[in-house]
Amino acid sequence: MQVWGDASTQASDMLPLAVDDIGLVSGVVIVERLRTIAGKLLDEAEHIERFQQSCRSVGIELPSMIDLHNRALACAASGPTHHGGDDFNLVLLATPGRLHNRARQPTLIMHTQSIAWERLAQWYRTGQTLTISSIRSVPESCWSPKIKTRARLHYYLADQEALAHSRDPHSAGLLLDQHGFVSETSSANVLILEGERLISPRREMILDGISLGRTLRLAERRKIEVRFEDVSAQRAKAADAMWLCGSTGCLWKAGRLDERSY
Repeated sequence: MQVWGDASTQASDMLPLAVDDIGLVSGVVIVERLRTIAGKLLDEAEHIERFQQSCRSVGIELPSMIDLHNRALACAASGPTHHGGDDFNLVLLATPGRLHNRARQPTLIMHTQSIAWERLAQWYRTGQTLTISSIRSVPESCWSPKIKTRARLHYYLADQEALAHSRDPHSAGLLLDQHGFVSETSSANVLILEGERLISPRREMILDGISLGRTLRLAERRKIEVRFEDVSAQRAKAADAMWLCGSTGCLWKAGRLDERSY
């Protein structure tokens, strides 16, 4: 296995990715993003397990959970030095390796990344501005939404469309699935609040978000009813509130969806 990125190597000074790596040639890149809270990796076991599952689904064989855990801890140990504080993101990337390498060796990259605190502060204060995008989520007939991948052109285009319609530099596109129902944003799972019920898009149509799972467990402890149902754009706009959950921001609200303010 080719391993680039460790406790002493950051994204800015890593060795260049080989031009014949399948990650570059075919865009086959599996990703996982974690963050720290008070210097501790949050939900690390769940993230690494999902990372391994996504890799297996495309034929990438990674080291054991224990090995990945140790590598993640070693890489995260450099975070405070590089980012001037305890909290930062940890990014894991894997590709099938180089194209013409007969003995296929996957490429594994780990690096730390700073958190955009200004963006998070705005989300927490006033909520994130969302625009329903004309760009749709990748159909489940192409690949499973359970696979967390760097193939994110649809997210990029949705966010560019949102930025063109908003003066908010931290706005994002809300993507619908191929059936016209709400799926997710480029960085978050979506929940709507109807009265005292939380509604999530149907689980088989969305990524199994680690932060979504954490939020739903919290809702269960507080005796809040959770349902998994199709959510149309009209239903989302009529909701009492919309909440977003993702690894970097954990849980935050939507302040606006198109012309609808929450």
